[in-house]
Amino acid sequence: MTDRQLLPALRLHLESLSDRLGNLGEPVEARIAGGIAVNYYTGHRMSDDVDIDWSHRVPIPPDMQVFEVPNPDDPHDRHLVVMDGGFSDAMGSFPPDWGKRAREVSRAGNIVILMIDPVDLAVSKVARFSERDREDIRQLAAHGLVDPLLFAERMEEALDYYVGDTTFVRHNFEEAKEIVAREGDASEPP
Repeated sequence: MTDRQLLPALRLHLESLSDRLGNLGEPVEARIAGGIAVNYYTGHRMSDDVDIDWSHRVPIPPDMQVFEVPNPDDPHDRHLVVMDGGFSDAMGSFPPDWGKRAREVSRAGNIVILMIDPVDLAVSKVARFSERDREDIRQLAAHGLVDPLLFAERMEEALDYYVGDTTFVRHNFEEAKEIVAREGDASEPP
């Protein structure tokens, strides 16, 4: 089940949202982070929510805050995904300008879907650093998507935006650097 691709279901959902919102006047960017981005880059794991950083304030109607992702192996199986209306990059270890580096991967009506850069995605996982976050970093590195030097540079940039005691984040960063180095080395051909 972890090889399901979430982006096609998200794109269909955002097309419906774009239709519902009507004429937006200009394209609206939806910058995707979190588990949807991990799934996009690696095919690894499902996500129960969509972390979207919108370029504009987007009113998501109550009946559009959840959508289904079909299981291609079982037509009776559906996975529910919630549009995370509370997503904020201020709560993670996102590097500055991550949104500017996000890459366009699709369009859904007047909504431009951009995916967070994989290095920025790995950096965003360091602050919380749950077991799921560690596994996401492992997967991204194992797929050759995280350059260790760029990862360290962007993490240092992210740390510059913190206030207060960053001891635990710096500890997580050291462990994350080891994961990136170990998994990155394992992904290189002999």
